Amino acid sequence: MKKTGLVMVAAALVFAACGGRAAAMKEYGAAFDAATRKINEVSADLKAAKNGKGVADALNKFNDAMVAMKTQGDALDKKHNLKMKGDEIPAELKPQFDAFMAAVKAMQEGPMTEAMKAHGAEPEVAEALKKIQATSKD
Repeated sequence: MKKTGLVMVAAALVFAACGGRAAAMKEYGAAFDAATRKINEVSADLKAAKNGKGVADALNKFNDAMVAMKTQGDALDKKHNLKMKGDEIPAELKPQFDAFMAAVKAMQEGPMTEAMKAHGAEPEVAEALKKIQATSKD
Protein backbone atom coordinates (compact mmCIF):
# COMPACT_ATOMS: atom_id res chain seq x y z
CA MET A 1 0.00 0.00 0.00
CA LYS A 2 2.85 2.35 0.86
CA LYS A 3 4.62 1.66 -2.48
CA THR A 4 1.42 2.23 -4.41
CA GLY A 5 0.97 5.58 -2.69
CA LEU A 6 4.54 6.64 -3.49
CA VAL A 7 4.17 5.58 -7.10
CA MET A 8 0.96 7.62 -7.41
CA VAL A 9 2.61 10.69 -5.85
CA ALA A 10 5.62 10.32 -8.16
CA ALA A 11 3.35 9.93 -11.18
CA ALA A 12 1.40 13.02 -10.15
CA LEU A 13 4.62 15.04 -9.79
CA VAL A 14 5.90 13.90 -13.18
CA PHE A 15 2.55 14.74 -14.78
CA ALA A 16 2.53 18.18 -13.11
CA ALA A 17 6.13 18.86 -14.16
CA CYS A 18 5.44 17.87 -17.76
CA GLY A 19 2.27 19.93 -17.82
CA GLY A 20 4.16 22.90 -16.38
CA ARG A 21 6.90 22.64 -18.98
CA ALA A 22 4.39 22.21 -21.78
CA ALA A 23 2.54 25.32 -20.62
CA ALA A 24 5.80 27.24 -20.41
CA MET A 25 6.87 26.15 -23.89
CA LYS A 26 3.47 27.15 -25.26
CA GLU A 27 3.76 30.62 -23.70
CA TYR A 28 7.35 31.11 -24.87
CA GLY A 29 6.38 29.87 -28.33
CA ALA A 30 3.52 32.37 -28.50
CA ALA A 31 5.91 35.14 -27.44
CA PHE A 32 8.37 34.20 -30.21
CA ASP A 33 5.53 34.06 -32.76
CA ALA A 34 4.28 37.52 -31.71
CA ALA A 35 7.80 38.92 -31.88
CA THR A 36 8.30 37.44 -35.36
CA ARG A 37 5.07 39.06 -36.56
CA LYS A 38 6.20 42.42 -35.12
CA ILE A 39 9.60 42.16 -36.84
CA ASN A 40 7.86 41.39 -40.15
CA GLU A 41 5.62 44.45 -39.63
CA VAL A 42 8.68 46.62 -39.03
CA SER A 43 10.28 45.21 -42.20
CA ALA A 44 7.18 46.13 -44.19
CA ASP A 45 7.15 49.60 -42.63
CA LEU A 46 10.81 50.11 -43.53
CA LYS A 47 10.16 49.01 -47.12
CA ALA A 48 7.22 51.42 -47.38
CA ALA A 49 9.04 54.37 -45.79
CA LYS A 50 9.39 57.26 -48.21
CA ASN A 51 11.34 59.62 -45.96
CA GLY A 52 13.26 59.91 -42.72
CA LYS A 53 10.09 60.26 -40.67
CA GLY A 54 8.77 56.96 -42.03
CA VAL A 55 12.07 55.22 -41.28
CA ALA A 56 12.17 56.74 -37.80
CA ASP A 57 8.60 55.62 -37.13
CA ALA A 58 9.51 52.06 -38.17
CA LEU A 59 12.66 52.12 -36.03
CA ASN A 60 10.69 53.40 -33.05
CA LYS A 61 8.22 50.56 -33.59
CA PHE A 62 11.18 48.17 -33.60
CA ASN A 63 12.46 49.69 -30.35
CA ASP A 64 9.00 49.35 -28.77
CA ALA A 65 8.95 45.71 -29.88
CA MET A 66 12.37 45.10 -28.31
CA VAL A 67 11.20 46.60 -25.02
CA ALA A 68 8.01 44.52 -25.09
CA MET A 69 9.94 41.33 -25.90
CA LYS A 70 12.35 41.92 -23.03
CA THR A 71 9.53 42.69 -20.60
CA GLN A 72 7.53 39.65 -21.66
CA GLY A 73 10.60 37.42 -21.63
CA ASP A 74 11.53 38.55 -18.12
CA ALA A 75 7.96 37.92 -16.92
CA LEU A 76 7.95 34.44 -18.45
CA ASP A 77 11.37 33.66 -17.00
CA LYS A 78 10.13 34.69 -13.56
CA LYS A 79 6.84 32.81 -13.91
CA HIS A 80 8.39 29.58 -15.19
CA ASN A 81 11.88 29.92 -13.69
CA LEU A 82 13.40 29.14 -17.08
CA LYS A 83 16.38 31.24 -18.06
CA MET A 84 17.25 31.01 -21.73
CA LYS A 85 20.46 32.51 -23.02
CA GLY A 86 21.92 32.41 -26.47
CA ASP A 87 21.85 28.91 -27.89
CA GLU A 88 20.30 27.36 -24.76
CA ILE A 89 16.91 27.27 -26.49
CA PRO A 90 14.86 24.20 -25.59
CA ALA A 91 14.22 21.90 -28.54
CA GLU A 92 10.46 22.57 -28.32
CA LEU A 93 11.09 26.25 -29.10
CA LYS A 94 13.67 25.79 -31.84
CA PRO A 95 11.22 26.27 -34.76
CA GLN A 96 9.81 29.50 -33.32
CA PHE A 97 13.25 30.78 -32.36
CA ASP A 98 14.63 30.01 -35.83
CA ALA A 99 11.68 31.80 -37.48
CA PHE A 100 12.27 34.83 -35.24
CA MET A 101 15.99 34.91 -36.03
CA ALA A 102 15.28 34.55 -39.76
CA ALA A 103 12.87 37.50 -39.62
CA VAL A 104 15.46 39.63 -37.82
CA LYS A 105 18.17 38.68 -40.32
CA ALA A 106 15.90 39.38 -43.29
CA MET A 107 14.98 42.78 -41.87
CA GLN A 108 18.60 43.73 -41.20
CA GLU A 109 19.93 42.57 -44.54
CA GLY A 110 17.12 44.03 -46.64
CA PRO A 111 14.78 46.81 -45.56
CA MET A 112 16.94 48.13 -42.71
CA THR A 113 20.04 48.40 -44.89
CA GLU A 114 18.13 50.10 -47.71
CA ALA A 115 16.42 52.50 -45.32
CA MET A 116 19.75 53.46 -43.76
CA LYS A 117 21.32 54.06 -47.17
CA ALA A 118 18.47 56.32 -48.21
CA HIS A 119 17.63 58.12 -44.97
CA GLY A 120 20.24 57.27 -42.34
CA ALA A 121 21.62 60.80 -42.17
CA GLU A 122 18.28 62.38 -41.28
CA PRO A 123 17.98 63.64 -37.68
CA GLU A 124 14.84 61.71 -36.78
CA VAL A 125 16.47 58.48 -37.92
CA ALA A 126 19.57 59.20 -35.83
CA GLU A 127 17.35 59.83 -32.80
CA ALA A 128 15.48 56.56 -33.33
CA LEU A 129 18.79 54.70 -33.64
CA LYS A 130 19.95 56.21 -30.33
CA LYS A 131 16.82 54.80 -28.66
CA ILE A 132 17.56 51.36 -30.08
CA GLN A 133 21.16 51.52 -28.86
CA ALA A 134 20.00 52.52 -25.37
CA THR A 135 17.49 49.68 -25.30
CA SER A 136 20.14 47.23 -26.51
CA LYS A 137 22.42 48.13 -23.59
CA ASP A 138 19.80 47.07 -21.02
